[in-house]
Amino acid sequence: MALEDRGAQHDKEVVDKFIDPAASVQMTTLDYVVRPSATLAAITILLPPVAEAKGRFYSIVARAADAINTITISDKDDSECWADIILNAACDHVLLYSDGLYWHGLGAGATDFDYPRT
Repeated sequence: MALEDRGAQHDKEVVDKFIDPAASVQMTTLDYVVRPSATLAAITILLPPVAEAKGRFYSIVARAADAINTITISDKDDSECWADIILNAACDHVLLYSDGLYWHGLGAGATDFDYPRT
């Protein structure tokens, strides 16, 4: 489906899907809002395939995290110039956008990560 038609499909799908993972998880393309709680152990959030997520935004906010119980945001080794993002404090957050080839970090409030750079 072309990016121009992306809005046409929203009446057929759950648009604002919310997940609250307490363990490592593989996101789907519909997991737009993620509020992980890493209170018992470090977890990894694996982003959906960058090509399938083209034109979509994903909001990730750490409800609970610390230096030991971190939340690592990883791609499927399919994004250009990707480096994992580590959230290590409560309320660390990132907004990610996929252009189909690259995950863009837009608006961050994390204390200990740097955006992937080319």
